[in-house]
Amino acid sequence: MAVAVREPGALELLSELEQAGAISVIGLHLAEPDLPYPKFEALCGLLGKMNQAVKFAIGDAIVLGEQLYGERAYQAFESLCLSEQGMQEYVRVSKAVARSRRRKDLSWSHHRAVAALEPPEQKVWLKKASEERLSHHALRDALRSPEKARSVCNCCGKTL
Repeated sequence: MAVAVREPGALELLSELEQAGAISVIGLHLAEPDLPYPKFEALCGLLGKMNQAVKFAIGDAIVLGEQLYGERAYQAFESLCLSEQGMQEYVRVSKAVARSRRRKDLSWSHHRAVAALEPPEQKVWLKKASEERLSHHALRDALRSPEKARSVCNCCGKTL
């Protein structure tokens, strides 16, 4: 969760939510109907970062669990409350996109879009998405387009 708690005030906000019993497995319950907008905005930012961090964290944890504990790890995976398909997708993206290529300014969905590419090509497309501020939908569409084949070298991933 280091990604989420580095934001100014995030630890305090998380602590307040926890102490108030405002966040649980069944949702968010804020008793303050007059929640100041800056606090609401901070809450949304924190939840968004937590959402992004959790997807990679779960994928990385499953990979680690399988390496360390083999079949035994599947008992622990049940506590994730995810479908088999969901876990497989988190693992696929975590394995395909190494931490060294992951970009903090892009969503997990951006990384999912490039997961099928070779590492050099992933790097090129993630950089492009970051620099051009592409949505993950725009990135996915660009990867599907016929021009994509001519714009990136299949061997090294360099832009042509």
